[in-house]
Amino acid sequence: MQYERYWRWLPAIARRGLERWTSGLDQRNAVFRRLAKALKGAGVEGDARLAAYFAWAQEEDLLKLYSSEFRANLGQTCAAQPLLEFLEPLPPSVSPLDRMLALEQRFFLADHNLTYTDKMSMAVGVEVRVPFLDVDLVEHAAKIPLGLKQRGRVGKWVLKRAMEPYLPRGAIYRPKTGFGAPLRRWLRNELRPLVDDVLSADTIRRRGIFDPVAVGRMVQSDREGHADAAYTIFAIVCIEIWCRSFLSRGL
Repeated sequence: MQYERYWRWLPAIARRGLERWTSGLDQRNAVFRRLAKALKGAGVEGDARLAAYFAWAQEEDLLKLYSSEFRANLGQTCAAQPLLEFLEPLPPSVSPLDRMLALEQRFFLADHNLTYTDKMSMAVGVEVRVPFLDVDLVEHAAKIPLGLKQRGRVGKWVLKRAMEPYLPRGAIYRPKTGFGAPLRRWLRNELRPLVDDVLSADTIRRRGIFDPVAVGRMVQSDREGHADAAYTIFAIVCIEIWCRSFLSRGL
């Protein structure tokens, strides 16, 4: 977020040029992939740009994946609509960082991180506690001035300063490391036969939700490194498996 003001200074034509350039890099490279994701949504501003940070695929790319019939039934529905409607009541005085944190708390934490943490931990009989989500602590953190939340390139600044007497500095200020599964590698290697089976052209055509040609093109582009579509592919695989389990077991 600290670089957003510099991004807004760039002319729109320069932003779009950077977006096109990064999207053409080999998306199997983690640095190129993150750069491309950071520069997506070059043509949007304000809350729409904040919402773009939470999307694995842009709206126009998603629409191309749907079958013509399914796309017609969607009407004017937009994938980012719930996020934009959530932000709409917030006054303009709320900073972009606080708006982003509000989205993180309402959508990413509730619908993603906490959900799979709970499922994975309970699957092995482990009860995970989340002390940073204590109601009083969350309400207090929301009132902390912006300059104490982020200072320069240091996020969670006030928390890190508070922990300096108790933890090694190297532990406090080390780069953030996520716990994501190696989904990209799995889909291109170990789970490749599953993808080819579940997303076969015949299956997709019979289901009627997606366009088999568009999905096949996306899968191939991901495997060749022209696109970072692993999470979109995984989502479509999950949708098809769900449909098989609950809608039509014999398809």
